[in-house]
Amino acid sequence: MKQLLAVRLMTIVLAAGAAGVVAAGPVDDARHYLRGGSGAPANLPKAFSIFSAAAKAGDPLAAYYLGMMYRNGMAVARDTKAAAHWLQFAASRQMPAAMFALANLYLSGDGVKRDEQAARRLIEKAADLEYPEAVMAMAIGLRDGSMGFDRNEALSETQMRFANRALAQRTSGM
Repeated sequence: MKQLLAVRLMTIVLAAGAAGVVAAGPVDDARHYLRGGSGAPANLPKAFSIFSAAAKAGDPLAAYYLGMMYRNGMAVARDTKAAAHWLQFAASRQMPAAMFALANLYLSGDGVKRDEQAARRLIEKAADLEYPEAVMAMAIGLRDGSMGFDRNEALSETQMRFANRALAQRTSGM
């Protein structure tokens, strides 16, 4: 009887995984503490603690959130050098949101040495991964001839349309 129950439980777990249902992990728990919800208030210190542990264990999504918490001074003193460290960790693991956030640090020189070319490379990588904000930034760079981009209005228009469509889809929940 116990074996049958174990087999049924394993079947449910495997079926849920195949259907795209994944059990909540530490990053999901930390995101809940970050945002609050379901009648529970946000708990930023708890979110920071969970993101920190998961990032140190190698989770790139947790590293991104940890970097953003350092960047914005959420539950910790604002520390843009620590932010850059964790965003670099996540960016090197193909996280386009981290690439874009790190590019903005390079553009402002906040926590890192100002480096327009490093920012451009990160924006291009994130745009290649179809991160809408990076595509938009690239379009603006092409339009204005900034961030080391040669001015190219035709390509800028194409990128701008793509970014607008992607952002509209994200907002509509598609």
